[in-house]
Amino acid sequence: MTTDMPGSAGFGEVVICQNRVSMQAHKELFLFEDIRYVICGENFIDSMHSLAEKGPDRIHIAVDWENLLKTAFWTDSAPPMFEVLALLKRSGAAEGELVPFKKSDIADLFPWLYYGGKFDILRRICNSAKAKAEQKINRKSVRIYCHLVSEESMRIIASSL
Repeated sequence: MTTDMPGSAGFGEVVICQNRVSMQAHKELFLFEDIRYVICGENFIDSMHSLAEKGPDRIHIAVDWENLLKTAFWTDSAPPMFEVLALLKRSGAAEGELVPFKKSDIADLFPWLYYGGKFDILRRICNSAKAKAEQKINRKSVRIYCHLVSEESMRIIASSL
């Protein structure tokens, strides 16, 4: 039986968005119907879990930097800086590049990555978030696609696709 509710069995692809900016950024690129979007605010991990249990085959998440990191570490709060720095290092950042950020806030990393054109690192972090979400949801038939949205440009700037 097919239904028109996002997340229902038979509704193959849904998008969990942090806010309207991330929804518009995703919609601009993918042209999905409005009904496929779920705006969940900051608590998208619970929303992702809830939707995944209902049976969509593909779940896109469209989030900002901090929430991308929350997904990559599967936590409701901002991950500790030392863990984020380790993720950046695994994603291709050089140890020397990260030294100035050791006592910073995680929000300080995004401008360095974005304006520094380090999109390969951002893509790898999207892939880390995708892998973590698929592992935690643990339903073989569901695929997660992770999109990083810049609030400033209001566009998707990196993706796991």
